[in-house]
Amino acid sequence: MNSQQLRTWFRTIEFFKGKSGWYFLSPDGLAVGPYVTERIAQQQAAKLAKTLHRLEGQRSTRDAVLEFTIDAYAAG
Repeated sequence: MNSQQLRTWFRTIEFFKGKSGWYFLSPDGLAVGPYVTERIAQQQAAKLAKTLHRLEGQRSTRDAVLEFTIDAYAAG
């Protein structure tokens, strides 16, 4: 994912509430969450965007999103 694609994703990201909390879709369409509030989901989306920007071209976006989700879950 290049920088332009990342910016487009971040500008158009949508947050939605599921049964267990708030989610957002990653650039690859994976649901990331749940988060207790929409604000926390927004903060995590911004954090993911920074992570993906740093990794540009180094590995797949999907792998980075999965690692991000696992790390967030492990952190509590």
